[in-house]
Amino acid sequence: MADTSPVRAADDRTSGDGVQWFAFTLVCASYLAVTVGEQLLSPLFPVARDELGLSLADGGIAFGVLTASIAVANLIGGAWLTRTGPLTTIRASTVATMIGSVIAATADGLGQLVIAQVFMGLGAGLFFPGGLQLIARLAGPNRRGMAMGIYGVAFSIALTVAAVLGAAGASQGWRIAFWIGGGIAVVALAASGAIRVGREPGPHPGPIDWRAVAGLPTVVGAVGAVCQYGSIPFLTTYAVDRWGLREASAALLLAAGRVVSIAAKLVAGASADRIGPMRSAQRTSIVLIATGLGWVLLPGGLVTYAIAAIFAGTVSSLFPIANLLAVERFGRHGGALGAYRSAQIGFGALAGFAIGLVGERVGLRPVLAVAACAPAVLIWVCRPER
Repeated sequence: MADTSPVRAADDRTSGDGVQWFAFTLVCASYLAVTVGEQLLSPLFPVARDELGLSLADGGIAFGVLTASIAVANLIGGAWLTRTGPLTTIRASTVATMIGSVIAATADGLGQLVIAQVFMGLGAGLFFPGGLQLIARLAGPNRRGMAMGIYGVAFSIALTVAAVLGAAGASQGWRIAFWIGGGIAVVALAASGAIRVGREPGPHPGPIDWRAVAGLPTVVGAVGAVCQYGSIPFLTTYAVDRWGLREASAALLLAAGRVVSIAAKLVAGASADRIGPMRSAQRTSIVLIATGLGWVLLPGGLVTYAIAAIFAGTVSSLFPIANLLAVERFGRHGGALGAYRSAQIGFGALAGFAIGLVGERVGLRPVLAVAACAPAVLIWVCRPER
């Protein structure tokens, strides 16, 4: 029976190591653009909150709407991918990010800011199924872990860019950061015109295997999403309110975590190739529990700030592991990839909304402490397969 996985279905225009690096890089550039748009509000919220007169609960609504929009758009992108191919969905995602950036940059209240987050979520969600499938096709058959690690690095670089723009926006004006984010999306859209790749060969993948989608890849990704879209968006707000940091300093702390995530992604990819994704996920979860509880429970100081940066960086390393598992189990099916991402993002949306709502009433500290224990799930479910 022929192997029809997306990793082995790439055309012959590859480098010596089996990776089509030019197209690979351009896809990663689009990933960077939509992720910058998706992540901009988190470091900018403390400043935007004061100017627009928003509350912590309003932040929970905005973050929750963003994440819910990503989840819905993942399903749309997966279904669209099966009919049109990945390039169309990738280009549409950058257009949505451009629109969201303009709306956010001109927002005058919560309503317009929420609409902007809907478009930002649409951009990120439309991109993911096509981007993941195309990256798998462009990588060589023996480079899966490496490919997912580098793909994840594009995400981490985008998080760093968003955090740096947040730091600049805290002192120069938060609206400027959204205008710059929109400009990055314009550049990515233009660059995507140079990507050349054939349509996915083989028959229609058939119906979605919901049992596979609901399995381990989604569990690993969901835990990462709870931390990424639930806990981390409130890190800068926590640093300002609890530790007394200035808004720009809090944004730079988040930027430091994004830099850490670049190394964490590469380590996760290499670890998944060497010891397997299951054991790699277990080890990552232990680090996340320790550092998550550390930055929430310890008093402010250099050690606590370093722990917070390590936590923010290590969270991202769960996603290459989850993506590798997804590609191996149902990577040819765009709808399955969309459903997989949508499910995990849905958990993130609920986490972001709940943390904002409950944190407004009882304080962020106890809520974030509970959220920091979420990775404990992986210690049990990711026992190595026998």
